[in-house]
Amino acid sequence: MFAVMAIVLGGVVVSTPAGAVVDSAVVVPSPNAGNSIDRMSSAACVSEAWCVAVGFTSTDSGNVTLIEMWNGTEWSVVSSPNTGASDSVLSSVSCLSVSSCTAVGDSTSTGPRKSLVEVWNGTDWSVVSSPGAGSFRSDELKSVSCVSASDCVAVGYTWAGSAYETLVMVLDGSVWSIVSSPNAGTSDDELFSVSCVSASDCVAVGSTNTGSATETLVMVWNDTVWSIVSSPNAGTINDELFSVSCVSVSECVAVGSTYTGSATETLVMVWNDTVWSIVSSPNAGTIFDALNSVSCVSGSDCVAVGLTYTGSAYETLVIVWNGMVWSIVSSPTAGSINDVLFSVSCVSGSECVAVGHTDTGNNVRETLVMSLTGPVPPSTTTAPSDQVAPAFTG
Repeated sequence: MFAVMAIVLGGVVVSTPAGAVVDSAVVVPSPNAGNSIDRMSSAACVSEAWCVAVGFTSTDSGNVTLIEMWNGTEWSVVSSPNTGASDSVLSSVSCLSVSSCTAVGDSTSTGPRKSLVEVWNGTDWSVVSSPGAGSFRSDELKSVSCVSASDCVAVGYTWAGSAYETLVMVLDGSVWSIVSSPNAGTSDDELFSVSCVSASDCVAVGSTNTGSATETLVMVWNDTVWSIVSSPNAGTINDELFSVSCVSVSECVAVGSTYTGSATETLVMVWNDTVWSIVSSPNAGTIFDALNSVSCVSGSDCVAVGLTYTGSAYETLVIVWNGMVWSIVSSPTAGSINDVLFSVSCVSGSECVAVGHTDTGNNVRETLVMSLTGPVPPSTTTAPSDQVAPAFTG
């Protein structure tokens, strides 16, 4: 996980970070579809010229799905279906190409929430059938990861009547089905993110309630069963993992938050093929810092995003991993009260998109998109020293 590259300078070998070089964050214009609340919960990019973001928008009759696409020049709202329910939201999207994406979330009209799965075929988005965990349960899908158009895993949680339990659905061919998943706590177990490097190698993260504290939860899939693996906690009261990104079976990064007793701080863990361990991560505020999403393109190229509380408002938080340390990248605010980043997707160590929402005041929240860029890392080929990666600007 801790990769560096060696450079020979005057006969002396010097080790320098081999990874992420994002050093700039810029707000990119993005449209809004609703009349009071528009939120982008997840982004997936297949290149610097093509991305998808999903979430929800409010209408007079309730929340409906929101999907926007980036064509290399601008973001635009595209038509997305709803199940006919009065409240439909999309929480996560995974794209394999410009003609293959899967988005998950949940919806309801009356009664329990039901899982929602939509797919993109290059032309249209459509709802596909997904199962429920029980007739009286509330099922919410929070994350999806696809390794092919017929191999996807979605995770979330389901209400069992007295507590929340983990929920895992798999697409094997053309049919979604629920697979058994364990629970670690005594009351609530929730999965917030999943990352698959193959159909038989997936990692899911979330939180579990032991009765006296909320602790990190990590599960792995070996193509046969899901099993819980040991994961550390940094605090004594509340530790949660909200996102995981794996680049191989031996290299994963998970992020979230931990409560120290006096403040909530960022939490970063790494997997080295043997154990999960906590690594030092910075905080921008003194009261509240949390990481909602992480995207890694290699063991030394990761970007994580979330939010920090300044004392008067929530502001965006961006940190980058360069193979040796995590560091904060200055990020702008778009609204007057609260700005939050919920998701980040990177196509290289210097080209990422982050999405969320911004509060403009008067109970109005609008979509928020940021371009995270930096100079292209050194390569083995000769290139101009001032070469800069294409930016997600519009």
